[in-house]
Amino acid sequence: MSEIHLRLSDPEHLRGLAHPAFASIARWLTAVTESLCYWWQRLQCSWRYSAALQELQALDPRTLKDVGLNRGDLHAVAYATARRGAFGRFGGVRIRRVDMTDLARGLEFGRLLRPEDIRLRFGRPAALDDVDTFRRLFGLDNGKIETIGAFDLSGRILGLATVAWVGPRTAEVALIVRSDMQRRGIGATLLAHVIKNAQCAGYSLLLADIDHKNVPIRQLTQRFGFELVGNSARSTQAQLAVGR
Repeated sequence: MSEIHLRLSDPEHLRGLAHPAFASIARWLTAVTESLCYWWQRLQCSWRYSAALQELQALDPRTLKDVGLNRGDLHAVAYATARRGAFGRFGGVRIRRVDMTDLARGLEFGRLLRPEDIRLRFGRPAALDDVDTFRRLFGLDNGKIETIGAFDLSGRILGLATVAWVGPRTAEVALIVRSDMQRRGIGATLLAHVIKNAQCAGYSLLLADIDHKNVPIRQLTQRFGFELVGNSARSTQAQLAVGR
């Protein structure tokens, strides 16, 4: 029985059978299978294209400028994203909240940060490749802190934005981008998401405490309308009034 099954499943053997109908059936089945696979792939690509285009068209002009996109490029970018290609200048990203299930991704992210980038973000060295340290500094189990992550298509973390609710209708925001992915629009994408969420949640003021040496973040916040309102020995204070 196993020998018969082998011969029936092998087109080379089918050609040698006495009845020519077997060879015709084998060719027909192969053609149908290939056609179904082709159209299934086309359908999946179409779904991804529609989702990517809808996401891109929802971006406001400022965000598009910050991530290096033009309105006329959106269809091509959506198609590239659907084909698992590039998105803007920094590769396809998805923005979502980070939780305890992302700890392994977070530790990998921490290992890819230069010590200087960590110091600029936290004001001191920090072992972000340690589970307890990462969980505590990014408030993964703190109800007053929310961390938003930018993830690439394979699920790796490219950047993190931490939002701490510090008072009535007031939140403090801080950003850190993976050292090898800086100056590609990831920080701008995260900050735009944070501002939009703060507006939807009814908050009226965003604060940022920026290390004096962290020039890129200071310039980024100013592009988004933050005003510099004070200085300390180590940092500059900035704020943004947000409204609906």
